[in-house]
Amino acid sequence: MTTTIKPGDEIVCIDDGIYAEQYLGIKEGAVYKARWVGPATSYMNGDYIGVRLEGINRGVCPEFGDEDPPFNVRRFRPVVKPGTPAKELEEAL
Repeated sequence: MTTTIKPGDEIVCIDDGIYAEQYLGIKEGAVYKARWVGPATSYMNGDYIGVRLEGINRGVCPEFGDEDPPFNVRRFRPVVKPGTPAKELEEAL
């Protein structure tokens, strides 16, 4: 499991779909800033790379008791700024 996303990066949500027991509070197409990126484990996702977002604290998960559970990083992509060289775009994806 790897990602090019790191804390401080602007990222865009590409998947705001939810399961019945989840409340995400993110919107597809919205841009966020990553405040933490790292390994995470959950009952639903198993092991995954998680990302926490600036300005969003998810509190305590009512189902599993996790404090501020991270979002799965696959729900996001790096924001591509105009003029970004093609090589950087390939590395980001």
